[in-house]
Amino acid sequence: MNKLLIISLLFVEIFIISCEKKLVYESRQYTDNITNNIYTNDVDVRSRKFDAIGLIKKSSFTMYPDIKIEDLITSFNTVEWEDFIAEDDYMRYVDIIGTIDTNRYIFQFKILDHYNWELYAFEMNNKAYTTDRASYRLYSLYTNHIVETNTATN
Repeated sequence: MNKLLIISLLFVEIFIISCEKKLVYESRQYTDNITNNIYTNDVDVRSRKFDAIGLIKKSSFTMYPDIKIEDLITSFNTVEWEDFIAEDDYMRYVDIIGTIDTNRYIFQFKILDHYNWELYAFEMNNKAYTTDRASYRLYSLYTNHIVETNTATN
């Protein structure tokens, strides 16, 4: 009986660890062609010469590698971009603040280096949510917008 309990707990722990890794992986990004990337290594990512907003716009979520973030946000009625260095950790952050009808979304990205970031925070209507489903939420808003646009033109 004890062996069965230990084996069951071990499987549960392995499952939890694999889920945690998947969630962390989902919040990461990549750029589609790093060799042609305009973000050179000779500029500090905290420098104003580094185009952090451009990095986010041209990047993709790992779950949706063929759709750039600048395309995913086309469903928003209004979009604001904020680029700043945080006073508490001196890291570079980029916020996308978008509205659709009466809903207000904030997606915050933490710049890790010249090619990588992580989705650091996600809010909807001033309520914080976990970042693990933020890319899916953004994708679903995008696909709904495409369907509505195609329906309106037909």
